[in-house]
Amino acid sequence: MSENDIKYNEACTAYEEKDYAKAYEYFYALALESDVSCQVNVANMLMHGLGVEKNHERAYEWYEQAAINEDKEAQYIHGWHCIEEGNEEEGYKYLELSAESGCLDAIYDLAGLYAGKKEMLKASVLYEQAVLLGKKDALGALFYAKKELDGFLKALLYMMKNISNFTKHV
Repeated sequence: MSENDIKYNEACTAYEEKDYAKAYEYFYALALESDVSCQVNVANMLMHGLGVEKNHERAYEWYEQAAINEDKEAQYIHGWHCIEEGNEEEGYKYLELSAESGCLDAIYDLAGLYAGKKEMLKASVLYEQAVLLGKKDALGALFYAKKELDGFLKALLYMMKNISNFTKHV
């Protein structure tokens, strides 16, 4: 077991024992060494004020770093933060990266964003993917997107043709 593995285990143990200050110290040291899971842990602890003073700005900086280092949950959080801050281009980029990595929330939310922009082909592809990954709420949204794209009758026929496959997953 490497020294970093030992430090990580100590951080996890401290966290489980609710010694958040110690856990934060260990996670932070590893985050500085580009340990992605520790970067996310540091961000979460900063976001919620666990073992350290709550600081959303610094939390989002760590989420961004973890997103750059390809953590799909951090990409999701960073993507939404960018959109909320008015940087839609970067926001969509990170939501798409998260969705491509299989983050179900990113897939579903991105579909909703595309539906809101009337990009129904993109929306329906993502809604279908969300359904097949088990997102029950995506079933109605998929029908809506298909209806907007192809009309009511074609959407209904599509849903009837595929319903047994969809219901296996939701």
